[in-house]
Amino acid sequence: MKILLAYCTLALSLALAPAAHADVASSQQGLHQWPALKGKLVMVAGTVSDVLRYKRSMTFYFESKPGADWVHVPIVKSQDDQEETWYNVSHGETTMVDGFVAARGADVYLIEAAVSEAPAGIKANWYKLTTNDPAYPDGPFCLLKPVGQKFYAKSKDLTVESVLKKEAAVKPESRIKQ
Repeated sequence: MKILLAYCTLALSLALAPAAHADVASSQQGLHQWPALKGKLVMVAGTVSDVLRYKRSMTFYFESKPGADWVHVPIVKSQDDQEETWYNVSHGETTMVDGFVAARGADVYLIEAAVSEAPAGIKANWYKLTTNDPAYPDGPFCLLKPVGQKFYAKSKDLTVESVLKKEAAVKPESRIKQ
């Protein structure tokens, strides 16, 4: 119940963000869209559920023009690590990884908070939707690439949800690597 309340609080805080922010939490299931890169980013949020597990997923696609193919948008964790679908992670009542999608001006970001064991705390990772990235000359055409992060040292009241709430209020310029 505690974890459900935390998810609802995060979803509500993102929903009540200023109109300039089109934020969508991982708990907001369904089809979501943002104008981006002279096309449209489409995100499908759903749930994986059975007797042993419950996790939310987000899968991203890019449509260059109405009626065009939906091109899969991977989440690039590193040069050698790309994920086709993003998942939140929980252990019992504790959220280990969660995230949301944020539109800021003409840019769209995936913002993720993940528990870190060494050093102890929570790391907020920012991924920006980009295309034709020179770091990936062989593709993919469109990707969510890491552009910045912020580490929060372990403290009594620090949770993944509290970090995401803080990150929702941050301007991208303060997180993007120069």
